[in-house]
Amino acid sequence: MLHIGRVVSGELRCDEQVTATLHNENRLEIEANHTATHLLNHALRAVLGEDVQQKGSLVDHDRLRFDFSHTHAMSDEEIELVQQLVNKSINADSIVDAKEVSLDKAKEINGVRAVFGEQYPDPVRVVSIGATVDELLENPSNEAWYDCSVEFCGGTHVESCSPARQFVVVQEHSLASGVRRILALTGVPAEAAYEAAASLLERISNASSLGGEELLHEFNELSQLVDELTLSQPERHAAKRAVDSLSEHAKGERKKAASSRKDIVLEQAKQIAEGNEEIVVASIDGGDKETMLSALDAVRSKRRGGAVMLFTAHQEDGKVTIVAGVDKPLIAKGLKAGDWVREAAKVCGGGGGGRADTAQAGGKDPEKIPEAMIAARKFAEEATV
Repeated sequence: MLHIGRVVSGELRCDEQVTATLHNENRLEIEANHTATHLLNHALRAVLGEDVQQKGSLVDHDRLRFDFSHTHAMSDEEIELVQQLVNKSINADSIVDAKEVSLDKAKEINGVRAVFGEQYPDPVRVVSIGATVDELLENPSNEAWYDCSVEFCGGTHVESCSPARQFVVVQEHSLASGVRRILALTGVPAEAAYEAAASLLERISNASSLGGEELLHEFNELSQLVDELTLSQPERHAAKRAVDSLSEHAKGERKKAASSRKDIVLEQAKQIAEGNEEIVVASIDGGDKETMLSALDAVRSKRRGGAVMLFTAHQEDGKVTIVAGVDKPLIAKGLKAGDWVREAAKVCGGGGGGRADTAQAGGKDPEKIPEAMIAARKFAEEATV
């Protein structure tokens, strides 16, 4: 064994004795992931067939990675079955045994797995999950050994499977032509992924009974969580399907909300239009770009020959929308809608523009709307003197 390290204090000389101290918690996590890699290899053969061969792997304290030969993507049902087989061994706390065996005898064990093209020493270390190596050697051809994970391996493992706690496949994807890659978790991260999926699916189910703004808020949050949470791949797909199904309900509620918002905005526009001023500068609550343009049309239809500017603040993103319309008599005097909204937007920390008769702009500071309204009225009055 060659250990590589760095001297951080003092000096190190040849022939000195040193003590290597293991990081026990880190070591246990690596052991659990390594044992789970063997269980995964065995489960893939059981689910996908004998053609599946290991092409590479990575074992770390926080995850495991396994590359294998396979011609197409695994289905969610296949991944679920692989997870069930691995977790069956974990829940049964199957024994993990290791022993050095002559290479010839080791190769006789029924179901033994080895990496294609790998050169193994003689004797070779055999790692068995589900039976002791001595039991395997007593009757190497026993068909029962096919149900055990038996591999040639020199690495560190747990003594039995239960320390792995849980196993989930978070991703299965193509690595190269004819080669697939699985990323998986064990231990606390795997348990957290399992619990997160159960909680998310329950929350999606409960959301179907919501309505109005409550549903829309929950739908947006759930859509984001499906992509952000660490979940098993089958459960992520199930959650996405459930959210997609919920989206139709959300679309209906969004249309209702938009229709209700438009009615509220147009009612405010109707009240604004009741005066007789030539220049109208007003604010509207709860508007958006589309409803503000409708409100502008509604006011202008009642105020022929004048000029109208309307402001609204967006509560959800803290921004400002400004729309303006100027009829021909005031355009002839020098007031152009594009210039008008630009001046108002400056006060709100934004900008915009448009044609002489119709224009729109945006701002970033809703608190400046009263100040912007004063500036807009002053600009219009000066332009039409």
